[in-house]
Amino acid sequence: MDKKDIQAWQQEKARELFAYSHKLLDAAKDLSEHHIAEIQWGMKNAMESAKSAAKNDLTKLKELQESAAQEAAKRATVYQKKVKSVLKDLGEDAADGTEKHLEKVRSSLVGWLEDVEDKIPGHADKLSKVVHEMSTTGQKMFKEGRKIVNHVADTAEKNIEEHLRKGSDTKKK
Repeated sequence: MDKKDIQAWQQEKARELFAYSHKLLDAAKDLSEHHIAEIQWGMKNAMESAKSAAKNDLTKLKELQESAAQEAAKRATVYQKKVKSVLKDLGEDAADGTEKHLEKVRSSLVGWLEDVEDKIPGHADKLSKVVHEMSTTGQKMFKEGRKIVNHVADTAEKNIEEHLRKGSDTKKK
């Protein structure tokens, strides 16, 4: 690599890092907005409870607490889904970026081997094919690993939701 290639590569990496930092900033902003909404709801609920307690209206206070507990469970589920969505988007972006860089490395390696084939004595084509197959296999393994991780995460989330649903069904009975 000559100096111009290195500078171009550095500029490309700087742009990618800048773009990714903006994605992280947007994700932090989304999470903050969700968190603020939950804090505001909690404060509103606390104010209503405090007013009822100040008026010595214990019946209304008990009703407020029960409805708040039910609402909190629903809101927690919604909040969890919002957070998971933001984090999943970030994870997908990171995996896509990694996959793109792996493809660049693989194609550079294959290109280099093709250029060197004529310079390396005998059986260089076999070495080139082996490296090409290994890099292609590595890329396929990355994609399959990504699918497996996503499948496991989805299954775990479904199991948690089912467990929570069973727990709330038992409490209702």
